[in-house]
Amino acid sequence: MTAKAIPSLTRYLKSEGSVLSNAISGPRILRDIRSIFETDRWNSFDRFHDTTSFLLDAYEQAGVESEVYRIRTGGEPGTGRWIIREASDIRSATVDIVSPVKSRVLDYVKNPWHVIQWSASTPRGGLRSDLIVIDTEEELIRAGRSLKGKTVLTRMDARTLVGKLSAAGVLAIITDRGIAGLPNATAWTKFGWGAIPLENAGARLVGLVLSQREGSRLRKLYGRHNGNLVLHIEVDVRPYVGDHDLVSGIVKGAHAPDEELWVLAHSAEPGAIDNASGIAVCLETARAMEKAIKTGKMARPKLSIRFLSGFECYSFFNYMEFVRRYQTPMAGLCVDTVGAKPEVCEGQLSWRATIPMSATFVDSIGHATTRSAIRRIRPGYRLVPGGFMSTSDTLAGDPKYGFPCPWITTHYRKDGSTWNAYHSSADTPSLLSPAGLATATLSTATYLAYLAGAGNRELIEIAKSETESAIAKLRRQKDGNHADYVRQQHYISIERLKR
Repeated sequence: MTAKAIPSLTRYLKSEGSVLSNAISGPRILRDIRSIFETDRWNSFDRFHDTTSFLLDAYEQAGVESEVYRIRTGGEPGTGRWIIREASDIRSATVDIVSPVKSRVLDYVKNPWHVIQWSASTPRGGLRSDLIVIDTEEELIRAGRSLKGKTVLTRMDARTLVGKLSAAGVLAIITDRGIAGLPNATAWTKFGWGAIPLENAGARLVGLVLSQREGSRLRKLYGRHNGNLVLHIEVDVRPYVGDHDLVSGIVKGAHAPDEELWVLAHSAEPGAIDNASGIAVCLETARAMEKAIKTGKMARPKLSIRFLSGFECYSFFNYMEFVRRYQTPMAGLCVDTVGAKPEVCEGQLSWRATIPMSATFVDSIGHATTRSAIRRIRPGYRLVPGGFMSTSDTLAGDPKYGFPCPWITTHYRKDGSTWNAYHSSADTPSLLSPAGLATATLSTATYLAYLAGAGNRELIEIAKSETESAIAKLRRQKDGNHADYVRQQHYISIERLKR
């Protein structure tokens, strides 16, 4: 389906598209990213609250209403709910070789990626431990009881080892798993997503990370001294029952302010592209819309638009479950990993579809707004539509409890792989393009403003376009079962539009 199938959308992109484009600043988005990156990169809950303060100030300066929804950590394991079991502040971490030579191995203050998320602390004053290199399961089995009191250096996945090593009496693990093509990059490493997994919940292990090059240096020293290296490790990580924040910026609707569209962009991650870029694009979208409205160049939309920034999945699903509202949002969008330089993403700006049994009109509208933004700004991208991709946030598209939630992203390269610096210390603001960020913002802004401002005429046009598309699919079908699927999908889209 193209924009031509919805005449009002074509007109909208020419008029409001120009207005919103003039209100968007790529360099300003990049400045916001640097501010968010400066606090989130520490991967520590106290610094995540600093990000909250920055966002609240920025929304206030933009004249956008804002809210903070605080989510308590802790909770009963096994309830099936998305719960972060504990907050964790990282204060410091150092590793030094103290015998037979003296050399510093790592320092969290110089590189926050050195600490594994959910690492334990050492005792006050640190601990001393012999180093042992274990790179295979066979070596791990052979080492057996000799691992007690040791620090393990490994290229294996730390998450899969935390339970085994803790049970064996290991004091600390240092992983030097490499990032392809980036030997100086430190991998973002976690013992678990949101917490150490329940099956290893009692495991407490100090966890640290080196780049491939740093690991190679340590391995050479280990070999040169016949496997006799003594480390002094000091790690100060403070776990506690605390809060993580879900920040809302809200462009209020004029006619039905309690009816909302939601935009998800997860924070509390250490990277610039993933995902300070998504948060900053939300902020700039809200800023541009309010500016256009207040200067009289654009009408205030009928429905409200809520920009949500919080822990990936853990914040959004909690909010959907516990904040009572009349009904789910009409539609939404996931803004995750956007604005990469064309050479980083090989010129691909992707619009990944919502869950197939969700209302599919969001995808045809998103394709049109993204193509229009690319033509207007010329960032060196081409639009690459794609099918649904299950990420922690796009699962919000499940029609049983959520809302249509496609995903705009520069995450993928031409072969479908991720960009090189993904989830590593190499994910810095230098990889971002101001023009690319402006393009993602303009696509997001026109998509949201059109849907939030649609009246009966526009909704009927969308419904007609969806119906024509469904009829065309049915005429091509030879499989009766799939034809029924097309009819059900069309029904869900129309029911959503009726709202």
